[in-house]
Amino acid sequence: MSFFASTYEWPTCSIDFTVVGDGVRDGAGEIVQHDNRFILKAPGCFSFATGQPETRMLRTTIDNRPALLRGGIFIIDGRPGLRIDELRVGSDEEQPRYTEMFATFEHLDSICSYRFEDGAQRSMSAPLTLPALEDASQMSATFSSAPDSVTITSPVPVPLDAFETHLDALQDLLTFAADIPVGRLSLSATDERGWTVEIHGRDRYAPFARASRHPIEHQLRLSGEWAQTVIDRWWAARESLRPIPQVTAALRYRPGYVEADVLFSAAAIEALATGTDVGEQPRLSDEDAQPIIAALDSLSGLNNDQRQIVAQLKADTRRTTFRSKVRLLLATVSDTAVANSRVAVEEWLPRFIETRNSIAHGSNDTRPSRSIWTDSALLRAVRDSNRVLLSLAFLAHLGVPDAALERAAERLGNRYGGRHRPTGIFV
Repeated sequence: MSFFASTYEWPTCSIDFTVVGDGVRDGAGEIVQHDNRFILKAPGCFSFATGQPETRMLRTTIDNRPALLRGGIFIIDGRPGLRIDELRVGSDEEQPRYTEMFATFEHLDSICSYRFEDGAQRSMSAPLTLPALEDASQMSATFSSAPDSVTITSPVPVPLDAFETHLDALQDLLTFAADIPVGRLSLSATDERGWTVEIHGRDRYAPFARASRHPIEHQLRLSGEWAQTVIDRWWAARESLRPIPQVTAALRYRPGYVEADVLFSAAAIEALATGTDVGEQPRLSDEDAQPIIAALDSLSGLNNDQRQIVAQLKADTRRTTFRSKVRLLLATVSDTAVANSRVAVEEWLPRFIETRNSIAHGSNDTRPSRSIWTDSALLRAVRDSNRVLLSLAFLAHLGVPDAALERAAERLGNRYGGRHRPTGIFV
């Protein structure tokens, strides 16, 4: 978590401070900007030695309001200073507890807008339930109080970390929904005394400042009556289907090298195909497997190693292949949505299986047909088709209705289809 300089303007660059804990002396310092971070320079006040706490906290006053600074030691101009990771204005409590958070996010209003494909529209003033997640208890979220804002309420006062668990899950969902990076713009809180505290820092990313898309271009919106189902399933997937939600968001936050994105998306598709109940069918039916099993059972005089091999062969007749799991996963997406995506599944699937096998089994096959890692055009086509089909399968898992899913597939197909037509993976 970081405090980015682009998100805050100090009313004064000179502050007096007192110490909370060890490793710092009371004193005065100057706030300076280094790259996109703030550093507090206070010669003689900071030390950097073994056994001292990694995080230092200071009390000060900002605009005549109590404030708390938190950060780590940073060497600047040859001397230790404080890299500021968090600033709270309105309270200088060391371990506060809060009942409510008010946050603004990029593109949130657009994500909460309504289109006819979304079906019945929900009341935007009605709160959505945020299920318990990790160590955070259940909370509620309301999206209608101010532009691009959400208010998250806890039934009992809790530490900031509990709210951040929900805020992180929500930010990832918004990024997946908009299909572009969504940054958090502001955060304020109400503590258990009823005081308002402005919280700066603790951000994963600086604002992305990407132009907002029209709602028709989003993968999903939170305006339909099914929004609660999406919230429930996304929150559950954060734990039960890890790392699928994390990967789907990360591919949009910070796209990496093509090879890395192929690996991550392939791993997420495998996790989704394996971790969801898609009615898996065995490799062979009972009728087809019976002659093989009978022949294996007729063998006699086998030693222990041979018996183990026979048992393995018999089990393989009833094993579900990975290819069949992927096909069953895609069957959860309507035929119209798959067609709208413009992905030629029969061309994509062998390339995807090749990628998956390279990851899972370290395949070193150098046959000319195994060109996925050397053909850059093919590699990019696999990356984008992985992303499209992963998005559609996960949208179906989240409970997005067919009409909205088919519109999202059409948008994705139009976005990627024209780029890769020569590879045959898109039509």
